[in-house]
Amino acid sequence: MKIKKLKLLILLPILILGIAACDDNDGNMDYPDAVIVKELPKLLPNSSRESLVIQSQKELEAVYSKEELARFEELQQIDFESHTLLLGYGTYSNEVSYMKHSFLKKSSNSYVYLLVISGLATRPDVFGYGILVEKLQGKERITFIIKKG
Repeated sequence: MKIKKLKLLILLPILILGIAACDDNDGNMDYPDAVIVKELPKLLPNSSRESLVIQSQKELEAVYSKEELARFEELQQIDFESHTLLLGYGTYSNEVSYMKHSFLKKSSNSYVYLLVISGLATRPDVFGYGILVEKLQGKERITFIIKKG
């Protein structure tokens, strides 16, 4: 009887730790099919100064002028048949020198675009950022989040 209790006392914490390790902080499951095709460098802030999901060249040209598009090679010749462009806008108290992009699918129609930034120069920065992802249907809800790292 004592051996059974001892085994139970040893196995119970292991089981609890295993369950806790599988649980995600938000209670949500991450889906693996949110794919970043290309990370873009720091961009000019878009004219609307909001987060945008761009599905076509026409939508992109409504955000940036042809002169602005010419400055960023990454925004030229995007294949909108197979890709969607996610553009965001941010401000930071320092000049942004580091950006880490993450794109997570949280449910069948909900995504999170997380950008972690940091900088060294003590000059305020207003910037645009973005990623190219596999084509989205256009019905998805995308939450843009910037964290200071």
